[in-house]
Amino acid sequence: MAWVLVRYRFPGRGLADALVDLPFALPTAVAGHHAHDAAHEERLDRPLPRASRHPARFTPAGITLALVFIGLPFVVRSVPAVLQDLDAEFEEAAATLGASRWQTFRRVLLPAITPAVVTGFALAFARGIGEYGSVVFISGNMPMRPRSRRC
Repeated sequence: MAWVLVRYRFPGRGLADALVDLPFALPTAVAGHHAHDAAHEERLDRPLPRASRHPARFTPAGITLALVFIGLPFVVRSVPAVLQDLDAEFEEAAATLGASRWQTFRRVLLPAITPAVVTGFALAFARGIGEYGSVVFISGNMPMRPRSRRC
């Protein structure tokens, strides 16, 4: 995501850039409440078909999704500074020498951005450790007791 925002100019780029920062602007309890509502069976004034019901509500997968939502901006915002310093000519040179996109990523980009990605993950992990607002809503706030899916 960070690579696309740095390397390409496209319509809606400003909106995509603003959406990355959305978890910074929202209180985490609001994010959890909206995730819970999005997963609710009757959110459109009518029951959804069984196949389209969200399976992540009150599950570890839902908690993981909420924590990824609130931690993603830390990772995405730590990488662009490194990518801006790394010239696109290195990627072009790798392509000219016959490297595939995967090889270019693995041998040119990844070594350069690894410290920034690790820093972003450390910040996201630290926020996830202290996070309770979104987790309270998506998990059902019942420690050691699973919640009924009928709620």
